[in-house]
Amino acid sequence: MSRSTNQPRRAQARAAKADDGISIVRILATGLLALAALIIAQMSAAQASEADVPAPTVERMQAIITSQIAAFRADDAEAAYAFAAPGIRSRFPSASRFASMVQNGYPAVYSPQSFSFQEAALSDTGPAQTVEFIGQDGQVWLGLYTFEEAMDGDLAITGVFLRRQNARQI
Repeated sequence: MSRSTNQPRRAQARAAKADDGISIVRILATGLLALAALIIAQMSAAQASEADVPAPTVERMQAIITSQIAAFRADDAEAAYAFAAPGIRSRFPSASRFASMVQNGYPAVYSPQSFSFQEAALSDTGPAQTVEFIGQDGQVWLGLYTFEEAMDGDLAITGVFLRRQNARQI
């Protein structure tokens, strides 16, 4: 067999591997979006309201979110990182990596034009707070912050799931 006949096969094999990599990324992204949608749907299905969440807990969640966003706006990675739960800290072992991930992956959270609190709810894993963000581009996002309570009673952010609001812009 000559070299020239092997080249198209190699090119096809490389293209197939590249397609597999893209497919895996798409599957993972779709899975993460489905998980976020499921969490939001579960909260809606339970018809949870702020009345279900003790007022001091709602106030603490909102103060934590407001403080973290203020820290992001001030480019204070250490202050923003201080609100992250241990699980987040293990995935992003430094404040700068954490801040970079939020800035690149969640720009509406890192530097919103504005944000407003929506419903708070209790889930099986802890309290949660829904926040509407207006990004710098005018895009509207709905964010679901999840929290865990530490042994000392402090709350820490375990995650933020964002969903674009049907391409709505302000």
